[in-house]
Amino acid sequence: MLTTRPTLGRMVQDARAILNDTVPISGSVRYTDEDLIQAFNSAFIEIRSKRPDAFLGMGLREVLPQFVLPDDKDLPFPLDQYFYPLCVYYIAGKSELREDEMTQEGRAVVMMNKFVTGLMQVAS
Repeated sequence: MLTTRPTLGRMVQDARAILNDTVPISGSVRYTDEDLIQAFNSAFIEIRSKRPDAFLGMGLREVLPQFVLPDDKDLPFPLDQYFYPLCVYYIAGKSELREDEMTQEGRAVVMMNKFVTGLMQVAS
C-alpha cells in the first residue's frame, strides 16, 4: 500500500480544524495561514532543541529553514511522521494561547502538553 507524506498545507488545515476555524461565520478566518505556519516554525525549533535525533537526516548544525505559506504548502512534512500530530497540537495550542477573546486556556495548555509529552516519549 502506497502512502504519501502529509504536506505543510495539510498540517495547517488539520490545526485549523482543531481550532474550529474551518468554516468561518464571518467569512474570514481568525488565524491566518502565516500565523499558523509561524507556529509550526516555532515547533520545529522546539523539536530540534528537545529531540535533535529527529534532525539526523538534515544535519544537526544546519540552519533550520523557515517555512512560508502559500509557497511551501505542497512541501512534504519534513520530519518523521511521528512528529506530525505533535506539530498540529503545537500549532493549535500556540494559536489558542494568543486568542484575546473567549480564550480556552485550559484547552491550549492540554494541546501544548501533548506536544511536550510526545516529544519526550521513547518510541518502542
